[in-house]
Amino acid sequence: MSLKMEACALTPAQEKLWSDTRVSLLWNCPAFSHIFYTMLDNAGSKHVALFTKEVPIAATDGINLLLNPDTFFKYNLQERIFICAHEIMHCVWNHCGLMHDFIRRGKVAYPDGSNLPYDAETMNIATDLVINDMLIESKVGLFNKDWMHDKALGVANDSAIDVYKKVFKSNPPGKGGSGSGPAGARFDQHLPPGKSTGQDPAKAQQGRSEAEWKTNVAAAASAAKAMGKLPAGLERLLGEILNPQVDWREHIQSLMARKLGSGSYDWQSPDKRMIVRDIYTPGRSGYGAGTVVVGADTSGSIGKKELDMFFAEIAGILEDIRPRRLVIMWCDAKVDQVDECEEPGDLNEIRAKPVPGGGGTSFIPVFDEIEKLGIIPEALVYLTDGFGSFPSKPPQYSVIWGSITPKDGVTYPFGDVVLVPKQAA
Repeated sequence: MSLKMEACALTPAQEKLWSDTRVSLLWNCPAFSHIFYTMLDNAGSKHVALFTKEVPIAATDGINLLLNPDTFFKYNLQERIFICAHEIMHCVWNHCGLMHDFIRRGKVAYPDGSNLPYDAETMNIATDLVINDMLIESKVGLFNKDWMHDKALGVANDSAIDVYKKVFKSNPPGKGGSGSGPAGARFDQHLPPGKSTGQDPAKAQQGRSEAEWKTNVAAAASAAKAMGKLPAGLERLLGEILNPQVDWREHIQSLMARKLGSGSYDWQSPDKRMIVRDIYTPGRSGYGAGTVVVGADTSGSIGKKELDMFFAEIAGILEDIRPRRLVIMWCDAKVDQVDECEEPGDLNEIRAKPVPGGGGTSFIPVFDEIEKLGIIPEALVYLTDGFGSFPSKPPQYSVIWGSITPKDGVTYPFGDVVLVPKQAA
């Protein structure tokens, strides 16, 4: 099991500098200060942040803010504010948790069916570029000209995985290590979830409550706005966190996790990709579900953008649930094609192929095909607009409809319904 990171004491001069930093963060950036005090664990430290010599300058594991007093206090007050806000945003966006998931999957998948091998350093650079630009635009603290910032590769409005693709292609990781990335120095490390307190990363990630984070981010934004200290750019970005355009993902993920569970972890079979100096995390063991069938309405009412978005998200969700068998059925008025995946990540590659169908709409053939093939699924997840013929009675297994039609526009006679936003042409 991973050992917690060792804290170090501050000198009286360093305590004074840290007090100045906390006061300035509270006065000038109340939104960040609120999140810092309410959502980050202090690891038993009276300083709220964890001061340690085990990081070069600054770091986070999504749970704590870690600072090296010997290097951190060499920066001026406003630069220290920038560093603290930077680490807090990593926590808000759950970057350490996302990176942990990418390490396990070994690749970054995209909605168009493509994927790139996962390189930790490239993702570190990508997330830093997004956060640095956001803080610069919002005038939070002071950006040091020696740090990393490149608008050609990443800006505040970009997603980390989109920037990852740009950085990866501009500086491909070599066989012996990562690409060099854009000009400028990085000042922080992104640690496995729970590293600061010696927690198992998988358990630390599972213990994160997105609902609690959203509640406190909303409270932080409200408090800062009431003080007149919430920059417009920061308000917009925090608003996107609180009201994501595709919140259907969390809905469908929670439904599937509740109905299907997830794979277990085994300390006897460690994840070899996570072994560092004899410190390791348990590997995934077993399956969280038996068979899952994914149905796609190819009658013409579902556009390419809906299919791309749906399959990209379902691939990620199913990688966490780990079904033993995964079957995809393409259907309009009949089942035109049946594909079987060896692993959920293959969904994106299958999606990249030409889509069969284009005729009328009936959902009955998928249910009939499941019975014909002798499949006993634990769940069927079906993307459709809901306009078609349904079976006369519900099946014995769970059905989740990913509907692009609002609930008042169509009635589903059985199953759970998740509204999938229709994408602009």
